[in-house]
Amino acid sequence: MSAAPAVTQGVVLHARALRENSRVLDLMTAEAGRLSAVVRGKAGSVQPFVLLDLAWRGRGELPTLSVAEQQRVYPLTGRALVCGLYLNELVLRLYPREAPIPEALPALLAGYARLAAGERADAALRRAEWALLAPLDSGLEHLDPAELDPDAWYRYDPSAGLEGVAAGRGEAIPGVALRALASGHAVPDNLARISRDFMRRLIDTHLAGRPLRTRSLL
Repeated sequence: MSAAPAVTQGVVLHARALRENSRVLDLMTAEAGRLSAVVRGKAGSVQPFVLLDLAWRGRGELPTLSVAEQQRVYPLTGRALVCGLYLNELVLRLYPREAPIPEALPALLAGYARLAAGERADAALRRAEWALLAPLDSGLEHLDPAELDPDAWYRYDPSAGLEGVAAGRGEAIPGVALRALASGHAVPDNLARISRDFMRRLIDTHLAGRPLRTRSLL
């Protein structure tokens, strides 16, 4: 008798039709990282923005889901829904397949939760972007907010690291904004745009020029 498949938690990032009665799901899971699996039948519970208990059978690139039970639903509508789709695409593009990264799923769920709770979209996205990017960028992961001067300006490049620069220099960010991002706090309102542009450039560097389709909707 074969052993029951191990159950792990995860969310659906994207779904596409495979045949008349089945779909391919791109998933982010707690134990196996990002992977794809086939779900057969209607499987109405297998939707984006739902935390699921998941298990699958089979090996290779497309195992078949055998368990998909809802644990928590994040009710996203309107602009929050668009932001959630953006976060899903960001994870789908940034994270390699089948590379378990423990911080990824909690960071994504925290983003959903903030959006569902009505947190201002730009604040929720900046927090989620940093939390999702940091496990993939050792410079961000080890950046100590306490060592940042709130009155200074900084430039950050994944290949060169962090450096202090003259105030207002292109691609620079004020220390007070960088400290907020690195601490997981909301950026001051007057620095929202410069923080957005900073994170956008950083994300684009990691994506190596591959555009995000949902960005045009934000």
